[in-house]
Amino acid sequence: MQLPLEDALSGELSTEGREHMQQRFEDWENRAETEPFGKAQNSMQCYIRHQAVSDKSVADCVEALIGTYLLSGGIQSAVSFLEWMRILPPQDNFIEYLNKKVSTVITEGKTTVMEVDWLLNHCRNDIERIINYKFKDPAFLLEALSHASYIRNRCTRSYERLEFLGDAILDFLITSHIFENSPKMKPGDLTDLRSALVNNVTFASYVVKLGLHKFLCTQMNAALENAIKTFVEHQEERGHEIVEDVLYLIDEEDCHIAQYIDVPKTLSDIFESLAGAIYLDSGGDLKQVWSVLYRIMYKEINAFTLCIPKQPVRVLMETIHACPSFGEVKETSSGVPKMMIPVTFTKEGKQHTAFGVGTNKSQAKRAASKLALKILNA
Repeated sequence: MQLPLEDALSGELSTEGREHMQQRFEDWENRAETEPFGKAQNSMQCYIRHQAVSDKSVADCVEALIGTYLLSGGIQSAVSFLEWMRILPPQDNFIEYLNKKVSTVITEGKTTVMEVDWLLNHCRNDIERIINYKFKDPAFLLEALSHASYIRNRCTRSYERLEFLGDAILDFLITSHIFENSPKMKPGDLTDLRSALVNNVTFASYVVKLGLHKFLCTQMNAALENAIKTFVEHQEERGHEIVEDVLYLIDEEDCHIAQYIDVPKTLSDIFESLAGAIYLDSGGDLKQVWSVLYRIMYKEINAFTLCIPKQPVRVLMETIHACPSFGEVKETSSGVPKMMIPVTFTKEGKQHTAFGVGTNKSQAKRAASKLALKILNA
């Protein structure tokens, strides 16, 4: 950079010199997408008192501050910070909602416990015994198990709103647990561990293992019933173990093709809606919710913490000397339309090809990667 001679001799930056620096800085920014400019830009920032920061860095800092307030002062402290940041409107007084009682059709006198039990097919005691929780208001349980097609139930809504609530509660509680109990775990590993524990396949597996799918309140739906039956059989064959193979549900039809098994989302929705139902029934008692969930999940939480399952596509891409390469996606013509994708990789100097099949490209890639990893580890 050539500064004006007067600036160099006097040691003082003139308006002309400052404008020259500003222009150079802007030129570097404009070239950012095509040329490496980090070091030069950083040195320029010192002179013109500008700092280039990505949006993600700012968002990460805000999230870290929220986490800091949560750790130091609990949920109420974190909510106060969110209100100060205007992320939550202070006038809404959000903290009151955390333990606010929610009225139901029973408390409003619109129906009776006896009718709710009838709509639950008189299975309330069996369900409460399985999850080891006694509902104060069984209307929450009815809503948690009512599919949108269950037209007999004219008292409550379907489980969709409770599933929305339960999803957030499960994410928060499991995140809190692994954060507190794995202080030395790297951020990337924490994310992988949470992904293995908080996902549709894991939750659906718990529902089938506990037999809760038998209590789903729904009208005749052949497609849903067949999908649930297929998944149940898949899990029974494996002794209801929730391991890495189950997480990505891949059936190996032969030594060259692997197929991704679809998981009925309804099953995972039940698990999430039950978490939401217990939260509301207990008056927002997160400890009570966690005590129920931990009794169900503790085995996998401990096992996955010791050996974190990872997405097979990523594992394959990180495998040294495998040099994987995915080919073009093709649609299979037989039966229900599915996507098939090949992956070529190297083992001991020889090239191998594995094929994956799924209802979409992502599932097909996972299936192909899982089979490739099995061949590589054989």
